[in-house]
Amino acid sequence: MLLSRANSRRWLAVMMITGAGALPAHGAEENGDPSASQDASHWGLGLGGSVKRSPYRGVGTDLGVLPLLNYENRYLRFFGTTLDAKLPAAGPVDFSLRAQYRLGDGYKASDADYLDGMAERKGGLALGLATTWHSPFADVSLEWLRATNDSKGNRVTVAVERTFDYDSDLHFTPYIEVQRADRKDVDYYFGVKDSESRPDRPAYDGKASTNVNGGVRMDYALTRHQHLLLDVGVRYWGSGVTDSPLVEHDASPSLRLGYIYRFE
Repeated sequence: MLLSRANSRRWLAVMMITGAGALPAHGAEENGDPSASQDASHWGLGLGGSVKRSPYRGVGTDLGVLPLLNYENRYLRFFGTTLDAKLPAAGPVDFSLRAQYRLGDGYKASDADYLDGMAERKGGLALGLATTWHSPFADVSLEWLRATNDSKGNRVTVAVERTFDYDSDLHFTPYIEVQRADRKDVDYYFGVKDSESRPDRPAYDGKASTNVNGGVRMDYALTRHQHLLLDVGVRYWGSGVTDSPLVEHDASPSLRLGYIYRFE
C-alpha cells in the first residue's frame, strides 16, 4: 500500500462534504416549528479520517485525517468546499447557485513515478446550479458545474438518496450518483499530451465519460449535538477515463469516518 501525504490532503473536500451531508436537520424543526429552524443558523465542527484507492497508476491508497465543517442559514449553505446561495423554492424543490472549490482533483508529477514528466493537473473553482426534489420516497438532486480552471470542463450529476431511521439515534442513507463529465474535463485530468508521452505512456485525448458512485452513509447521534459518521462507497469510472494510460483502476472504493459537534 502506498501512503501519499500529497494525495491525503486532497481528501479535505470529500471528508468535509460527507460530514455536512450526513447530518439530519434538528433543533426548532424537531419541535414542530420548521419556520424557526429555517431562520436560524446552524453550524458544525469536527474531525474525520478517510481511505480511498486512487484511479491513477502508481498512486495507490490515499489516507487522511481532516477537519469537518458545515454552516447553514436561511440564505446560505456551506459544506466542505461548496457554497450554495439559496434561491426561492418551489414547494418540495430547492434551487441554489453553487460555487465549489475542487481540492481533491488532479495530481502532481511527484505523486507517482509513472506520472513523472506530466504537467500538474490542478483542482480549482467550479460554478453552476443545483436543485433537489424532496419527494416522499427519496431526495433526487441535479447539479451542473463548469470549471473555471484550465480544463473549462462541465460535469452534470444526478443523485438519488433516501434516509432510513433505524431508531431516533441511528440513520442509514443509501445513495447513488451518475455523473457525466464532458470531453474537456476528462482530457484535462486523464489525457496525455504529445509532449508528455513516452514509450510506456502513449498520448491520449480524453473522451466524455459517465461515472457512477454509490454507497451508504450512517449517522449515529451520541447526544443531541454529537454525531458519528460513516460513509462506505465506490466510484466506477467510465470508459472515457479508464481508457487513459494514466488510469490503473476502474473502481475507487472509499471509507470515511468522522465525528462532528453540531452547534445551534
